[in-house]
Amino acid sequence: MTLVKNAVFFILFSAFFINANYGLILIILKSSFTISKLRYLKNINALYFTLMKNASFSLKKLKLAGIYIHIPFCKSKCNYCDFYSETNNANNIEQYTKALQKELDLRSSYFNTQQIETIYFGGGSPSTLSVEQINNVFNKILSIYKLSDNYEFTFEVNPDDLKIKYLEELRNKTSINRLSIGLQSFDNNDLMLMNRRHNAKQAIMAVKNAQKVGFNNISGDLIYGLPNMTKLKWETNLNIFFELNLQHLSAYHLTYEEGTLYYKWLKQKKITEIPEDNSIEQFDLLIDKAKNNNFIQYEISNFGKENYFSKHNSNYWNREQYLGLGSSAHSYDGQTRQWNIANIKNYINSIFENKIPAQKEILSNRDKLNEYIMTSLRTKEGIDFDYIKNNFDTHHLKTISNLLNKKVKTNLIIKNENNYILSQKGKIISDAIITDLFI
Repeated sequence: MTLVKNAVFFILFSAFFINANYGLILIILKSSFTISKLRYLKNINALYFTLMKNASFSLKKLKLAGIYIHIPFCKSKCNYCDFYSETNNANNIEQYTKALQKELDLRSSYFNTQQIETIYFGGGSPSTLSVEQINNVFNKILSIYKLSDNYEFTFEVNPDDLKIKYLEELRNKTSINRLSIGLQSFDNNDLMLMNRRHNAKQAIMAVKNAQKVGFNNISGDLIYGLPNMTKLKWETNLNIFFELNLQHLSAYHLTYEEGTLYYKWLKQKKITEIPEDNSIEQFDLLIDKAKNNNFIQYEISNFGKENYFSKHNSNYWNREQYLGLGSSAHSYDGQTRQWNIANIKNYINSIFENKIPAQKEILSNRDKLNEYIMTSLRTKEGIDFDYIKNNFDTHHLKTISNLLNKKVKTNLIIKNENNYILSQKGKIISDAIITDLFI
């Protein structure tokens, strides 16, 4: 099994780094870890995003757009996290937010639309920002773009930052209408091993206090597949989560990313991965608990109550355009993808020299088709074969049709008229299935 997983992992990453689709990989990773210890292709910057929290393109007419703002400051580094952030650098936050405003000016003509549907502050730890700093960036956005009537403004927060006064300011003095709280676990031992700054009690109080001040659109993150995690412990986490009456859940399976302490400990055999069967058991429990609590799995790692799906993350999966601001942020305008330098100091210096410190790539039609397969198959709608016929080269149709129908015969994919959707069995090995479908 390990050999197979490693082989798929290599193929999966080789295919995408050859095509240089680095931005989308990071976003999707930001938005989700994988059940089978493979990287799904968030997040989401994240992308997704973030997993995995910030990327997409559209073959449809581009109308609305999203803005992702990366805040790469953390008070401490979590032991599982390999996303770009810096600690002990709080003195640069004010200058950094000024650079974000300057970058907005420099890239004011990036979109072919002036209407924005979503704004997402991700990190890092956006809750290191003051309300004044948040509003300065938000007001700069408003000076350039018009917000749609039903806009979504998501702000990522850590539980230990959510004191009542700060929450009241976020609710009453900003335009934030959606919180994403990095709960991760309600088990103190797991939180300590992850090097999270909060404990289980603080996590619960953060949610209750956010609700108390008036936030009614709240998402929470949980991680499963942790070292020594049992089905009972995961079930306890889920029970606590659903008792809190949140509107959205992002549930990630732990991955051991090179460069993290978890990865180092794994190689040193200080910790061990849980067995594959346990991962599957925890994933199945997640699906059952979510369904029983009226949460809809609209993407492999994302669950929401009706009318509470993340608009921002949904735009990633629907391949809408986005503008990513800040160090390491990624952008997509419909034809090209670019990503900013992952260095706070160099980012700030370049911006104030009126330079965008970014690399850019142009996606081929083949790249776009593979991205459509990858992002669509992760959603509850799946792959629309008519969409492929109407928007991509016809010489790929027979190959794709044969590949999809082969997966249907093995019960990994369900065919619903002209849509192909992952079965429950298929979701568990979605990475391998997506890789097999690449053209």
